[in-house]
Amino acid sequence: MKQSQTNKRQTHNHEFQSSVDYVKDGEGMEHSHRIAGVTGPSIKDGQSHVHKVNIFIDTSSDHYHEISGTTVPALYINGRKHVHLLMGTTTYDDGHEHNYYLTTLVEDPTTMQKDNKY
Repeated sequence: MKQSQTNKRQTHNHEFQSSVDYVKDGEGMEHSHRIAGVTGPSIKDGQSHVHKVNIFIDTSSDHYHEISGTTVPALYINGRKHVHLLMGTTTYDDGHEHNYYLTTLVEDPTTMQKDNKY
């Protein structure tokens, strides 16, 4: 098995899922796409951190788009766990582009205490 980060501490990442805004494609068909993926590892940003995202989104109406960007710094929930926001515009394909807005899931939800409620 290949080790991707020799002698480097691997940091956390986040899952995310969302949908893009509905728009009309080059043939006038209104449609949307689903977004799902995992962020890159954390990148220090002042007293916080951010994550890079660069993925293809699902195929709809015989085409797909890419999204790429950097999340906002961590938004803490209940003082311990955190999420990130990301918004932007997809690549221009099939005569159009879509706006998107997503929130990541909390990092490592398996470490949540059972009595810890959001």
